[in-house]
Amino acid sequence: MSTPSTRTVYLNRRPPPPSTPPSCDLTDAPVLILPHYPSNLITTAKYTLVNFLPKNLFEQFRRLANFYFLCLAIIHSTIDSPVSPLTSILPLIFVVSVTAVKQGYEDWLRHREDNKVNNAPATVLRDGRFTGVRWHQISVGDVVKVSDGEEFPCDLLLLASSDPEAKCDVITANLDGETNLKVFVCPSETRELKTEDHLWSLHATVQCQLPHANLYDFKGSLEMYQGSSQATMTPLATENLLLRGARLTNTAWVYGLAIYTGRDTKMALNSKLKNNKISIIDKSMNYFLVFFLVLMVAEIVTCTALKYSVFSQEVINTMWYLDYPKEDSVSFLVIFSYIIPVSLYVTLEMQKFLATLFLQWDEEVTGAGEDEAPKVNTSDLNEELGQVEFLFSDKTGTLTENIMSFRRCSVGGRSYMDADGRLHVAIATDGCAAGEALTRLPEEVVTFLETLALCHTVRVVFPSAEEKQSEAKAGKWPEQQNVNPEYHASSTDEKALVEACARYGVVFLGQREDQVAVEVCGKVRRYTRLQILEFDSDRKCMSVVVREEWSGRLWLLTKGAESSVLRRCRVQTDREQRHHDATAAHIDDYALLGLRTLAVGRREINDQQYQLFATQLFQARMMMEGREEAVRKVKSQMEAELTLLGATGVEDLLQEGVQETLESLRVAGIKVWVLTGDKVETAVNIAYSCGHFKKFMTVLSLTGLQDAENAAARLQQCTQEARGESSYGLVVDGTSLLILLRVMAKDFYELCRVCQAVVCCRMSPHQKAETVKLVKNSKDSPRCAAVGDGANDVSMIQEAHLGIGVMGREGRQAVRCSDVGLAKFKFLQKVLFVHGHWNYVRMANFVNSSFYKNIAFNTPMVFYSAWSAYSTQSVYEGFILTMFNITCTTLPTLVYGLFEQDIPADFLLSRPHLYQRLARNALLAWTVFLKWNLFGLWHAVVMYFGLMLACQDDTCGLPDGQTPDLYLFGMALGTLCTFVVNFKIFLEANHWNLMLVLAMLVTALGYALFYVIYSGLPVMPFVTYGIYFVYYRLYESPALNLTCLLLGVTCLLPDLLEKDLQILHRSRDEADDAEEKEKKEGQEESGEFQKHRRTR
Repeated sequence: MSTPSTRTVYLNRRPPPPSTPPSCDLTDAPVLILPHYPSNLITTAKYTLVNFLPKNLFEQFRRLANFYFLCLAIIHSTIDSPVSPLTSILPLIFVVSVTAVKQGYEDWLRHREDNKVNNAPATVLRDGRFTGVRWHQISVGDVVKVSDGEEFPCDLLLLASSDPEAKCDVITANLDGETNLKVFVCPSETRELKTEDHLWSLHATVQCQLPHANLYDFKGSLEMYQGSSQATMTPLATENLLLRGARLTNTAWVYGLAIYTGRDTKMALNSKLKNNKISIIDKSMNYFLVFFLVLMVAEIVTCTALKYSVFSQEVINTMWYLDYPKEDSVSFLVIFSYIIPVSLYVTLEMQKFLATLFLQWDEEVTGAGEDEAPKVNTSDLNEELGQVEFLFSDKTGTLTENIMSFRRCSVGGRSYMDADGRLHVAIATDGCAAGEALTRLPEEVVTFLETLALCHTVRVVFPSAEEKQSEAKAGKWPEQQNVNPEYHASSTDEKALVEACARYGVVFLGQREDQVAVEVCGKVRRYTRLQILEFDSDRKCMSVVVREEWSGRLWLLTKGAESSVLRRCRVQTDREQRHHDATAAHIDDYALLGLRTLAVGRREINDQQYQLFATQLFQARMMMEGREEAVRKVKSQMEAELTLLGATGVEDLLQEGVQETLESLRVAGIKVWVLTGDKVETAVNIAYSCGHFKKFMTVLSLTGLQDAENAAARLQQCTQEARGESSYGLVVDGTSLLILLRVMAKDFYELCRVCQAVVCCRMSPHQKAETVKLVKNSKDSPRCAAVGDGANDVSMIQEAHLGIGVMGREGRQAVRCSDVGLAKFKFLQKVLFVHGHWNYVRMANFVNSSFYKNIAFNTPMVFYSAWSAYSTQSVYEGFILTMFNITCTTLPTLVYGLFEQDIPADFLLSRPHLYQRLARNALLAWTVFLKWNLFGLWHAVVMYFGLMLACQDDTCGLPDGQTPDLYLFGMALGTLCTFVVNFKIFLEANHWNLMLVLAMLVTALGYALFYVIYSGLPVMPFVTYGIYFVYYRLYESPALNLTCLLLGVTCLLPDLLEKDLQILHRSRDEADDAEEKEKKEGQEESGEFQKHRRTR
């Protein structure tokens, strides 16, 4: 059976009336079976009571380390093991249980939230009347009523609205994070369905796409049956679909048809899209685990080979008292398996989770607004904050405030500027000074402003839904209500333009149904808005078709990027050419001032042209496959032969602290690339004003490239220029980047590597992600971070190793999809230089110490194999084998990983160059890892052979001629190893705090208290164990205690010496860094002077 390519939805879950005439026999008519779709029940929980145990265990044992210890536990239980199987089983049970409890609690919270959502009240049309039901009882085909302030319970096709314009305002912050109001529109055929009877008596069928995750894509058609007349068809688009999770506002009520429910809703489909990023520490840890596995195999093979080379089988047969195991290699595997730290993963996860709280609690990186504390969406990447080498940043809303202010416009070849809320002629000498204010607007300026006041999707919003309804029922426009229009828009640019028009006397009064009113110099003009051609990233413009009510003339009004609009404008006369050239020159001037530019044009069309266009557009919108391309083609045919009216320049101010932050990032060795959709001149000017480009830099350009041959030549030229000793910046645009990435990506990246700053202009969201991917997958494999604030930045945020979302005015979808969310760009300084530095140092030293302590603990068992004739006898008692990694050494390491501050925060912020010392995973390089393990080997040698030497005289200072046995030796060795390993962590700490001291005391006292009880209980079966009273005997020998103390000091002397050398080396580096910084600043000043001379 073939899978359907579309979804069919019947209104009120009733099929359409039969097309067979009533006189015909219906007995042979096929019975229509209603399609079955998922219910509206949402389940975000992973487990149920029935499957929790098997499913959770399966997921846990998919991890290599857990599976490894499971295999060992099975081996322990099935062979004649030299140690108790509990030594492997108990640690595994502990680790698995802790993880299961944590995941079970998290899943219980998800179940609780699911029940709350699924049982929320809803109003549904059943049997001709609206009835109260629960959300999970809604089915596809139900008509749902949603009131002002309520969330949509599923994805609904908007049928009717209380709004006289047949529209509704929606807040989609829960979906895409965007805080601006979105406007959704009822299909023209359903706008009058205002009553229950109308809705219940109607027969209609919807054909639409199958469920998919794209929030901004919905295509379908509505087929309505009115009595016995022919069915009418209406195209459906994204503007007709209300998504679950969004909230209705400023509208009393809407009726919607349930299209997608439950797991098919776009919100549910998007919740499944999870990032799967692996931190650099996790990768290193996997390599180290493989290294230790190879080391363990080498120990097993060596000991097995030595056993049979030193002792012949005949000799072994005579040593019956050793009880040699039959499975030599397997028994060696059992006692040497403790070299792998069993608690590594669970402790690391706990440490990472707790570390995120410190970032979220940091008030210095918390914004001033509500809910602007840092957000950590994944704790697995904390340490990546300390490893960033490339930072890819959006411009608008990230480096700038995304608060738009109208500053300039060009009309009829003349430039105007805003000053004190009025329009002035810009003085031609420099274009930056304002001339006299316009007391009366010229006709061409009025036409230009009127076009801006009509070509947009801005709405006039009243203070409350009730007031809006009362005024609408009275049929009043804003000029009749003694209120000033309040504009809401999804685009800050559009809002700024409409507000500027209102200041200059051309006031947009709103829209009622298809009628639009604009007040022009005190007189109200009314238009009928026939079509809105929405903006898309390929056309880079938007248009509206309006009819003048007083004259009947039709106009196509267009505004958009100058690269798109100017080439659509007609240039046939000398006057049009001069106008075109003057406008283009003004656009370049505005871009040099750092303004965002748009070009504006219009075209008069006749009724015949419009009818042909409307028919073609309707046919294109009815297509299910290839609709976007067909619609785009029709729109482009109409948006041609425009008459150029002028251009606008809108200012977007820089955020506070951007210049200082970019300079600190540069000093820290982080290369910053700015990826923006602005035109080249605007982006370059902003790059200079924010300090991304320096005045002494030589800026190379790869813009306007049309073909591969031209691109190759220009790229080679820039590469030759970049071989000098100067500092270089690079500018590249989107069209050129397409060619460079497709044909010569490697050479392009090599050029970018030698540039201190890169600006990429006219970038689409896909190109942003491809640029990040180019650098991330290069041969150097640098660690990349991407920062942005809007939905168009999500792709690059998810592509980078570390995604950082900024809580900007474009919404919070970037924050929701990122790994870390921040309120301001300037907070990157402390987040990277302080939190990133500390987190990386803590995690790296935690990983190193975890492997080090197991070398120090496990190697004495390898040494003891020679003393025990390779009989696989363990030198340690079972308890310490079980608990060494779980309780004996975990707490100090965990506290170190939470509170260590190797360098104070203010010092790190004042010296950003310290950040690059840890680049390229410096603390987990193989040399550092081997150094830690060599210390572990030294400690093992000193402890084992030192104690062996102390016990050579048979008594080792015990009273009454007692002799030490294996239990006493193992107890002394285990106790010494525990204290040495913990003091090693204490020595590594640069920040000795109360928590670390308490962790050391708790561990020491807890260890002693346990053995006082464990080895001193005079009850069965403890009195039969060899460990009975051994801990007390350990303190009966002052000589043995003194030996342990001296051996501990001897172990840690090289560590102490190395620590002193580190401090000395750090002091010397700080002096060298200060000298180098002064020298570099002098070179930059000299470079700027030389460039100034060359310019002159």
